[in-house]
Amino acid sequence: MTDIYLYSIIGAAAILLICGAYYAISKYLEKQSLSIQEIKSILETHGTLHEEGLYLSYDYKGLTYSVIIIKVQKYAKFQFNSRTIWEKKLGQKKFYTDQTVFSKMPNRKIVIIYPNEGPFTYHYDESDIRFTKPNERIWDMHVIPFNELDTVLKEGL
Repeated sequence: MTDIYLYSIIGAAAILLICGAYYAISKYLEKQSLSIQEIKSILETHGTLHEEGLYLSYDYKGLTYSVIIIKVQKYAKFQFNSRTIWEKKLGQKKFYTDQTVFSKMPNRKIVIIYPNEGPFTYHYDESDIRFTKPNERIWDMHVIPFNELDTVLKEGL
């Protein structure tokens, strides 16, 4: 008799745990989706946005840009080691991203980083590391933190 109660309590706890995990994951994904939609909405306000595969195409003030939206956690550091290799540092761990495909796209580029507000750095040359500025191009890209996107597009790239 006590075994039935014990299994019932364990089963109920497992069901509650699964429901809680599902709820937390769905809220997290919903928040991410809302951030992406907000970024797209700001872009649409100042130009015309086209979704083409993994990247976005954006017509802004007579020029066409390829756009990539990157999530970088608020406590992480983000650096452009070169036009193709990008580095995200979380504590002692480093994650490298190869953006060769994005770098070879024919248009100018916009890199939008959220929710991290920066500062972001890039290797100007072998011995000089500089901070990115939203309206200053590095290589052929503008790096814009999400919190400055609307202001930068109002002022112009």
